[in-house]
Amino acid sequence: MSRCYRGVALICTLNSFAFFCQGALLLTEVLKEREAQLELKRLKEAALAGQDQDWLEKARREYEESILRDQNEAQKRMLRMKDTASFQKAQ
Repeated sequence: MSRCYRGVALICTLNSFAFFCQGALLLTEVLKEREAQLELKRLKEAALAGQDQDWLEKARREYEESILRDQNEAQKRMLRMKDTASFQKAQ
């Protein structure tokens, strides 16, 4: 083997090794990023778990309040209708 060829082979080998190391490093970074994304997702779900219950309680409270408000308005309308009817009878 000529001296020049051995030098080229060594350079090619080193380049291949560097490329392999770079790929392995990139893969490691990608895996770490994916692990971080999964951890963030888990933390978000944990944070939202309590909020879901709070949101449901708030929605139930608002629904009950709106029913009571509608019942009060209906009762007021009925009283006004009775007043109007008694006023018309009095005429």
